[in-house]
Amino acid sequence: MKKFWIVLLALGLVAGFAMSASAADVKFSGSYYVTGIYVDNPELRTQAARALSAQAFYQQRLRIQTEFKVAEGLSLVTRFDALEKPWGHWAPGLAWRNDGGTPRFDVTNRLADAAGTDARTQENIEFERAYIDFTTKIGRFNVGYQNFVAWGTMFLDTHVTRPGIKYFVPVGPLTVVAAIEKTADKNVGNGITAAADANIYDLGFIFKFGAGEAGLMYQYGDNNINRNAIPGVAEFSTKLHIFNPYVKAKVGPVYVEAEGVYGTGKIVDSELPTLPSVDGEAMGLYIHAKGDVGPLYVGGIFAWMRGDDPATTNKVEGTLAAALLAGQAWDPCLILWNDGIYGGQHRLTTPVGVFFDNAWFYQVYGGFKPTKQADIMMSLTTAYADKKPTVTWLNDNYGTELDLIAKYKLFDNLEYMVGAAYLWTGDFFKGSVATTPIDNNFMLFHKLTLAF
Repeated sequence: MKKFWIVLLALGLVAGFAMSASAADVKFSGSYYVTGIYVDNPELRTQAARALSAQAFYQQRLRIQTEFKVAEGLSLVTRFDALEKPWGHWAPGLAWRNDGGTPRFDVTNRLADAAGTDARTQENIEFERAYIDFTTKIGRFNVGYQNFVAWGTMFLDTHVTRPGIKYFVPVGPLTVVAAIEKTADKNVGNGITAAADANIYDLGFIFKFGAGEAGLMYQYGDNNINRNAIPGVAEFSTKLHIFNPYVKAKVGPVYVEAEGVYGTGKIVDSELPTLPSVDGEAMGLYIHAKGDVGPLYVGGIFAWMRGDDPATTNKVEGTLAAALLAGQAWDPCLILWNDGIYGGQHRLTTPVGVFFDNAWFYQVYGGFKPTKQADIMMSLTTAYADKKPTVTWLNDNYGTELDLIAKYKLFDNLEYMVGAAYLWTGDFFKGSVATTPIDNNFMLFHKLTLAF
């Protein structure tokens, strides 16, 4: 009899959930990909000097977004990732996401804990977003865990999930965007860290015109999590002002987009006489032009992010992209500064990360679309450091990279992609020792992507 009531209760719960869901219009979207990758020399060292062998692995991710339309102009949006891992990845005593070491699969957007080492909190399904999207007479609101660090072009985008509130109001061709992002909250109510939190305040404008759009975003970052890190010894805040303009336009067969960034403020804002204040400043520029001629297309990209001068200890002049989590979603090459293909599991074990920073970047590319389903593209890139990381660093040449990518749509929603990349390693990677044994690197991959 007890089993009967348990089964009946379970059926009731299922029916209850089903009836609740049927009251709303539910829409699903998402993607699933599997990537196979071979990386010959992630350390950029000669054969005799390598600590790591060549890397070969598969990785995958399932992403599902659900929109529950409760009423006209009112929706609940959720998103989760599932089985985001290299195939067969396993470590004794820990869950399957990572082994607690480095490099991890993704510690920028999906930290498991404060140190990013506890894999047990990230299991088969990880909910990342849940927010209410509603439109009123005074504008549109998004409230909850949602997408941030996404503005203008892809150049400085990362698509980080953060809790916050966004507000959009259209005024003719102009849209005003305002937001508050809660990046950290250490309020414990003990009087010591009562205001040790971090917030970002956004105010932006987007202007639509016939051939494109232009926008400007102002952000004020107020970070107080270190306000009482070590009372009387290391008490400081970080306060930054960021200005981020962009433009996109299409004139005939030519598409052009550009984005800039300027940041200023205090990296270390302290009143302690034993802790000198440190100013911060960031600058960057990105220009991309692409022209189509029938099935052919050609393009070029210029990008620059200023580096930090190691000789000035009271000011950080650049190299702030990683601190601001800006640009992880921009993958200009297959090896250098790539997070989507190359960087997911085995990044370069060098000073170049996935955030484009401290670099002068030049790329030309061209492609051919023989059919509606096929696309073949080749690019050539060369890059230099804007500033050498230390006063003893010898060279600024990151190297030259040649990429080849071919895509084919098996179905409208299913794409197969193969690619190869070769990096002629620059002397930048010798560091401060002229005899450092560097060598070139190549990478091969194929990827199957389902989007729906």
